[in-house]
Amino acid sequence: MDTPPPRPQFPKWHPKQQRPADRDEQVVDAALAAFDFCRLIDQAAYDRRKGGDNRPVTREPEVKDGKKWCTLYRDGYEDLVYVHDVDPSHAWLRNDGTVVDLAGVKAYQVETRRDGGVSGCAITVPVSFQRAVKFELGMSRSKDCELLRDFATVGAAKLPRDLVYPPDGQDNGRVGACANWVSTTKGENCDPAVEAQVPAGAELILAAGAADPNVECAVFRDAVKKTFGPEFEPIATPGSCYFVERRHRLQIEAGATANGGAPGEWLADPNKTYKDHHQTSFSGNPGVTFRSTDDREFSLYVSPLGNLDSPGHVRLKIAPQQERGIDDWDRSKTVSAVDVARAHAVMELVMATHFRMAR
Repeated sequence: MDTPPPRPQFPKWHPKQQRPADRDEQVVDAALAAFDFCRLIDQAAYDRRKGGDNRPVTREPEVKDGKKWCTLYRDGYEDLVYVHDVDPSHAWLRNDGTVVDLAGVKAYQVETRRDGGVSGCAITVPVSFQRAVKFELGMSRSKDCELLRDFATVGAAKLPRDLVYPPDGQDNGRVGACANWVSTTKGENCDPAVEAQVPAGAELILAAGAADPNVECAVFRDAVKKTFGPEFEPIATPGSCYFVERRHRLQIEAGATANGGAPGEWLADPNKTYKDHHQTSFSGNPGVTFRSTDDREFSLYVSPLGNLDSPGHVRLKIAPQQERGIDDWDRSKTVSAVDVARAHAVMELVMATHFRMAR
């Protein structure tokens, strides 16, 4: 029996673009340690919002887990607003918030919604890639984000100018469109995609895609733009291209690689990891579609080599995400029928454009 030839191996791709530098952690820590956080809760802002309630208010500082806090209390017990130093473990919050401009200061806003109503609001003002100052409304007040914006705008203006960032400032380690990637990483393994030449021929495309995710992005760029819209921007990561958008409503993963498994492996799915498997074709190329068991991801895998069992594939995955600025993750959220149709259209266009040729 003939031994099958070894599968080609390609060097692992690494991001090429220079990473932005963070601020000196010790300098930021010293500045926050010396700062009076109660200065950030402005009495005048409260007076504008208190209505006819003339009960006395006090600002009380405290330290929790080594971090400074200050709370605005009314009548000594009713917590209205509090502000505190956010430690690095919460840096991921800025990937979930909507960017807001607090009179020239960059911040991120997240509105919490539960049972059809607004139940909370938080605004974080970054002071380094990892640290931030966070404003929140207390348990006993209206959860109106506009109310909190009033306090946060005045408070942010009192922070030292060398601590805050301008509205378009680089306040994290992610470069360009990588800031819109739904991922818990700091962005060290992501570059905004650059133009790349797509070679002619399925084998050459898969080999080039395995070596460089920018080629994978190039294979899908026009089709995604035409079908899903120009707001989706490509980013390159080791082993995958993603198309991301600012609102985080949907994220698209795309690939064309000789390193990946054969599409038939997903059709067989011996461990029953997925559901709704369907064998189909795109521009004459055999493929398979399927969903995750929770219906939150829809995938298409196609063989441009004419055989579902041949190693290598062209793939597209779509998944809805939690929208930026809104903490209201609907546990019944699924990939919509409209986006499934768009995913089919993208794959059909990609296969017709790059893989309709004699093999």
